[in-house]
Amino acid sequence: MLNVNLNISPPWSSGVAFDIMMALGGSDKTMIVGGAVRDWLSNVPVNDIDFASKLLPEESMKVLINAGYNVKPIGIDHGTITVYKNGKTYEITTLRKDVVTDGRHAKVIFGGSWEDDAYRRDFTVNALYSDEYGSVLDPTGQGFKDLESKILRFIGKPQKRIKEDYIRIVRYFRFLSNYSNNIDKNSIDACIKYSKNLNIISGERILSELEKIFLAKNAINIIDILDINNVMNSIYNSSLIDNFFLDKSFLKKLLPVFHLNKNRKYYVFILYTSFIIALHKNKKIDASKIITSIIKRFHLSNNNKTLLKRNITWITQKESITKTLITNLWLDHGELFVSDLKDILSIIDNKKVKILLTFFNNSPPVFPVSGNDLKKLGFSEGKKMGKVLNIIRDWWVNNDCLPDKSECLKFIKNR
Repeated sequence: MLNVNLNISPPWSSGVAFDIMMALGGSDKTMIVGGAVRDWLSNVPVNDIDFASKLLPEESMKVLINAGYNVKPIGIDHGTITVYKNGKTYEITTLRKDVVTDGRHAKVIFGGSWEDDAYRRDFTVNALYSDEYGSVLDPTGQGFKDLESKILRFIGKPQKRIKEDYIRIVRYFRFLSNYSNNIDKNSIDACIKYSKNLNIISGERILSELEKIFLAKNAINIIDILDINNVMNSIYNSSLIDNFFLDKSFLKKLLPVFHLNKNRKYYVFILYTSFIIALHKNKKIDASKIITSIIKRFHLSNNNKTLLKRNITWITQKESITKTLITNLWLDHGELFVSDLKDILSIIDNKKVKILLTFFNNSPPVFPVSGNDLKKLGFSEGKKMGKVLNIIRDWWVNNDCLPDKSECLKFIKNR
């Protein structure tokens, strides 16, 4: 065990986090743990502050509710409760020890020491604890040193940590984006060796980590490592496609588009997968079956399935992207779809984007004809009216959206 006193005030030395810690008995009973301590020591902005506490979940909840906090029992079966304050969340987890693990979940018992709690965690740099004044407790004796050396290392034997929960393989590569200049061979070799076991991990858990990899600062190199070592194959767990490789130069074009879409849940993954399928060298693969397999694997929505199909069509049929298609996207779906098409086309054919730039940037005028206009001409509501409206609109779009209402109605009268 190592104690480090830096005499530097951490973000939790005041404010809500400080008040929560005091309510829960101070550092004798409760400490800041994990990512917040790691990021603070690395001079990285601290976004989430989590606590480890000797108090049982129900006891912590009662204390905090009595202190006036909005507390929810989210994750209470695993020892975690969540405090909501000023638009932020704070998780408090009771100290625990793993009793039984099966590669997906752990059966835990509450209690034990800071050391017990630390040795059930994944990486040494994530097993650091801090009191309210920034005095750091390092139960493994290795975390602070590894943080200084910028090396990502499993606590104890990598294979043991991985077999406890195989999601740690994907978490390893997510964190590796910040530690890729000094790779621990034992850790990365174990991740590659056991990656085939990712098929037992739920798609939702994997996707949560994978999207963070796509948005990491060193994403290109990490994705390349995943591809070269067939870890990506294990992540997708699809026998219908034999590789998930994208060239580094192509990934470089893709990365800015990832960041433009970072706030759209799962869309970065959808975008990456679209290119994987569309650009696969084997043109005989059954894209429809692959899409169905991936949607099922990651429990994606029908809307995500539609977006995946849409993207693949745009990529594989870029010759059919015309000003008419863009205008219809504006009319039927709005700015988001047009922006998506522009992003995809900028990756595969930026010259064409420049040619069509006016149509991408300027939405068409409002279609001047409505159902009421057709009623006045004697049409009744129903499929026929919809069909007639589509005929008029197609003619209007093909005439650069210039005809006004009277010209559109004259056109359909003449039909």
